[in-house]
Amino acid sequence: MIKTYHVKHRKGILFQPMLKNALKVAQYAIKNKTKYPSSKDVKDIDLPSVIKNQIMRKYGRGNAKKVSNINLIVPNMKTKTKKKTYETITYTNGIVEIKPLKISFRWNPGISFNEIKQIEISLERFMISATFPISKKKLRFGKKNYLGIDLNCGGGRHIANCANLKTKEVLNLGKSGPNLRKKFQNKRKKGEVNKRKERRTLRDLDHKVSRAIVNYALKNKLKIILEDLKNIRKKSKKGTGSKNKNRVINSWSFYRLQTYITYKAEEYNIPVFKIQPHYTSQECSYCSVIRVRKKESFICKNKKCSKFKIKRHSDVNASFNIAKRAYNLRF
Repeated sequence: MIKTYHVKHRKGILFQPMLKNALKVAQYAIKNKTKYPSSKDVKDIDLPSVIKNQIMRKYGRGNAKKVSNINLIVPNMKTKTKKKTYETITYTNGIVEIKPLKISFRWNPGISFNEIKQIEISLERFMISATFPISKKKLRFGKKNYLGIDLNCGGGRHIANCANLKTKEVLNLGKSGPNLRKKFQNKRKKGEVNKRKERRTLRDLDHKVSRAIVNYALKNKLKIILEDLKNIRKKSKKGTGSKNKNRVINSWSFYRLQTYITYKAEEYNIPVFKIQPHYTSQECSYCSVIRVRKKESFICKNKKCSKFKIKRHSDVNASFNIAKRAYNLRF
């Protein structure tokens, strides 16, 4: 499993000329894609060849048509010289050494890892990608050990509503998410927002929500069940909702949150499955009769249902339906 750690540094003055040269390499690669450029074509630019090669591969083969900001990319690989063969990145007693740049810094992830795969360097930080071992411990799951997760983005609602099918416990997470998105939208209209800050804030929230979900699933030995949201944006077409609501839905990264949940669950061998989301918010989680929900409320009108005319939160109802479908399919 690969994880990325960000470590702040105060060496911006040292890296500034290197980053300018890296930008020149990237711009050359974009302009000369059809000629399959290599580091030999930019040998006049002062930069270690191992870094130039990585930049050429990234921008000379991709779909990028323009680049204005770039990081130094240092892969961990064996490099041969006339005198010796050495690894470009080494880690000894908490010290990371980047040999092509002749620099070193302290880093301690707090847990053991296999190796450092790559380091990207910006003006402010080192971005270390390292491989970590996956837990070999096998969890035993009971018949109803399912955690159904309903994802949302509406104002005043939680990002994730989780239902423990075994204990009927409900876990609501990330209520500040939609409000944060709206806050940044208003600031963007006034020209007061920093886009990087917005991305960092929302990404950090997704990390916290996904970590809380995985920790809960691990503690209670639950399989995680998500909705297959491939066509979520098709539901937000012109005429089917307010302009502000459609904007929030189309800008929210459901995929990122699901990805965070999935890779964090893999660390502990927790299975993650996806089910079709049709009618999960309109179907009663007790009697399975389909009714029309009203905004955040769900009321079952089936007289034979044990929850007849009892007002329930529609998102919580949906999360139980997600868990039930997984149980019926025996994931």
